[in-house]
Amino acid sequence: MTEGTAVEFAKLTMKELGVGDNYTLRYRQIQIPPFRKVELKATNEIIILIKPSYFLKAYSKAGILNRTDRLINEHQYIHRGKTVLINQNGRTYLNATIIQVIPQLKN
Repeated sequence: MTEGTAVEFAKLTMKELGVGDNYTLRYRQIQIPPFRKVELKATNEIIILIKPSYFLKAYSKAGILNRTDRLINEHQYIHRGKTVLINQNGRTYLNATIIQVIPQLKN
C-alpha cells in the first residue's frame, strides 16, 4: 500500500467510525533486528503497513501479512489493536514503515 492510499483509507475509516477529522496520523519507520519482533500496543488505533518488505511478518486481531507463507490466501496491510511486526530475515535489519491512525478523545 502507498502513503496516499493509506491516508485516504484512514480518512474514510475515521469518518465511518464517527471520529470525523478528530484523529492524528503518525508516519513511523521501525527498525527491526534480524529474527526479532516489535509489538505495537495500538489499543484503539489503526496500523497501516506501507510497502512492506518481503521478510516482514505482521499480525493482529485483524489478520496477518506474511508473504513468505504460501498457504495464506489474503494478506492484511491494515491492522487494529496490538500489532506484532517480525523480521524473518536472519541476515539484515528490516525497516518497517507504517502509518499509525490515532483517534482523538472528545472532551
